[in-house]
Amino acid sequence: MADAHAKPQHDYHLVDPSPWPFLGAIGALEALPGIVAAVGDRMEVLFDSGIRTGADVLKALALGARGCLIGRAFLYGLAARGERGVALALEIIRGEFVASMALTGHTDARNLGRQCLVGADPR
Repeated sequence: MADAHAKPQHDYHLVDPSPWPFLGAIGALEALPGIVAAVGDRMEVLFDSGIRTGADVLKALALGARGCLIGRAFLYGLAARGERGVALALEIIRGEFVASMALTGHTDARNLGRQCLVGADPR
């Protein structure tokens, strides 16, 4: 049995009709609340889909993810400046995340929920 599930966007690339969402496929962020609800407390859901900013991390956590995988940012940092670039990329995302939390009135990520997202369904 798995302890966690990482929700990547990669599987949606095969069917994602963007920019024509009316054809039926949904993006990973839109699918996230349903996945979290389906697995309940049986496993943690980690979000791995286009995380580029701290605000992206906030959205995923607010929609139920227990954590985010941020491969692209650290790879860009690694390519640009090696280990120091990775540290800088993580520092930037962390700073954006803290600023985004402050803008929602939160100081603790454990208190994030759909209510802090504009236009989110509060269910």
